[in-house]
Amino acid sequence: MDSNDTYLFKANIIDFIQEINPSILLEIGAHFGTETQRFRDILPNCEIISFEPDPRNIKVLKERKIDEICKLEEFAISNISGKLNFYLSSGDCSNWATDPLLSENDWSASSSLKKPKAHLDFHKWVKFEEIVEVNSIRLDDYEYLNNKLIDFIWMDVQGAEDLVFQGAYESLKRTKYLYTEYNNNELYEGQLNLNQIREILGDDWEVIHIYDDDVLLKNKKINNE
Repeated sequence: MDSNDTYLFKANIIDFIQEINPSILLEIGAHFGTETQRFRDILPNCEIISFEPDPRNIKVLKERKIDEICKLEEFAISNISGKLNFYLSSGDCSNWATDPLLSENDWSASSSLKKPKAHLDFHKWVKFEEIVEVNSIRLDDYEYLNNKLIDFIWMDVQGAEDLVFQGAYESLKRTKYLYTEYNNNELYEGQLNLNQIREILGDDWEVIHIYDDDVLLKNKKINNE
């Protein structure tokens, strides 16, 4: 994708989110809060709950005061509530990144609960030289959302989609729309491809639109009621 295509792609999904006007939106993987700010701009009355485990990203989020426009939770969403190893990505992207936030900071957008695999070949400039321990929580154990309808989940978890799903069995039953990154190459060990994501989610979930490396799905059981 060139920069123009990236803008159009983001605009399309953002337009969809604005149209459905969610009351509760979960952002699983907030990074630097660029999308968080966009959600707030188009959804002034929405409750936005943003999860981010990377300590470097949390620092930037707080410096940008993103925690003042959302409920920021310093957790990875996974299949375990406790401590987990987290593979920190790094690298210099200052030569090509147009976003000053990216070019001025070490590359932290590829960090994952999963060990990198094909990522090391596809993106040789991205390094994974440090592992840290982060707090993790199952979405089903996140008491604040107990029995609440989740209108929209925005997921960017760098290959750990299966871990999120394993810990969100009940939460997904109460979720109307899910938007997640995927990759048909195993960039991280055990990463699901699109067919595997559809298989795990089951027949209650229908693909609305497939983007380059993202897919939008709806929960038919809720949306058809």
